[in-house]
Amino acid sequence: MISINETLLFQMINVLILVFLMNLVLYRPIRRIVAQRKQLVQEQEGAIERAESEATATVQEFDARIQEARKTGRQRIQELKNEAYEYEKGLLQQATESASKQLGEVRAKVAKDIGTARDQLKKQVKALSTDLAQKILGRSL
Repeated sequence: MISINETLLFQMINVLILVFLMNLVLYRPIRRIVAQRKQLVQEQEGAIERAESEATATVQEFDARIQEARKTGRQRIQELKNEAYEYEKGLLQQATESASKQLGEVRAKVAKDIGTARDQLKKQVKALSTDLAQKILGRSL
């Protein structure tokens, strides 16, 4: 039969001490590491978003330049019909090539930055997971 006596009180105190020690030794460090990892991921995502927005702004600037070159070409056609036609053709081709080249460079840079950020995150996640597994298991992997 179950009897309620002082051992029940000792067992309750024992459980409370165990919960406190587990929180202190195990749960808090794990929560801290997870929070740090989450913050790092958010920072990297923010950097990626900023790089993408910069690339978009550059593309829009290139589009604006192309539109301005076309406008200039049309005005020249009205002033100097034959000469302006040849000049416009050369200018548009040069602007398009330049914009394509710069756009390709910007896209390559953004892709490189994204790849670098992902590689860094993968390395950090691997290191954190190994460290976490070692701490949880209490032995080296």
